[in-house]
Amino acid sequence: MTDTQENSTAASDTPQAPPAPDDGGQSQPEANAAAAGPQRLSGRAKFLVDFGPLAIFMGAYFMGRRFAPGIGNLFGQNWSIAEGQEMYLAVGLFLPAFAVAFAYSVWKERRIAPMLLVIGVVIGVLGSLTLILHNKIFFYMKPTIVYALFAGVLGGGLWAKRNLLKTAFDGALHLNEAAWRTLTVRYAIFFAVLAVGHEIIWRWLMRDCDLSQDLPCAGEPIWVNIKVFGFTLINVVFAACQAPFLAKNMEEPAQ
Repeated sequence: MTDTQENSTAASDTPQAPPAPDDGGQSQPEANAAAAGPQRLSGRAKFLVDFGPLAIFMGAYFMGRRFAPGIGNLFGQNWSIAEGQEMYLAVGLFLPAFAVAFAYSVWKERRIAPMLLVIGVVIGVLGSLTLILHNKIFFYMKPTIVYALFAGVLGGGLWAKRNLLKTAFDGALHLNEAAWRTLTVRYAIFFAVLAVGHEIIWRWLMRDCDLSQDLPCAGEPIWVNIKVFGFTLINVVFAACQAPFLAKNMEEPAQ
């Protein structure tokens, strides 16, 4: 699970509700519509929702300065992005892109996934503070806060005798309670390590930068790449490492 998307790219076709039996009072389309419950996004839609806003962020950050003058000319404007200002452009385009993806996901699936809601709130608040206060530190800290929240929520859920990871998976996995607890402990520790690791990484990369000024920082592009590609890879590898455990403890869904 990553901070842009702390999302899964594994996808399947949207399940269709089975035809409802004829009750003599509803047409078949009406019966099907009434029986339809929450739906899952198709593979293509899931990929676009997870990675579309991230692609916009990356494109704006690494190519915004190059293309801003040309795009401005199309509108008769003199647009330019000063060196060191790329993050503000990227965040400014990322926020509405994420909002559209979030709204589409909720509309299509007819529900709000708990993890997606947490991510959405954190991104909205910290992204807005970054732009309003013109301070990139808020966005630098976003992954740390997301990972720390996940670790705290999962750990707090176990302490309160509630398995919130099971709730987050929303029936996608069928495990016994002991296996769910083990998996939750693993993910709580994993997210705690990611939170600490990310905080160390971004502060070390920005150690020679004057963050009170909008000046170029050599560590910032490195951080962007580590955040997007490095932490995504770590999440994928960790999830893959759970496959043997899941296979061993998987149960048949209740009929």
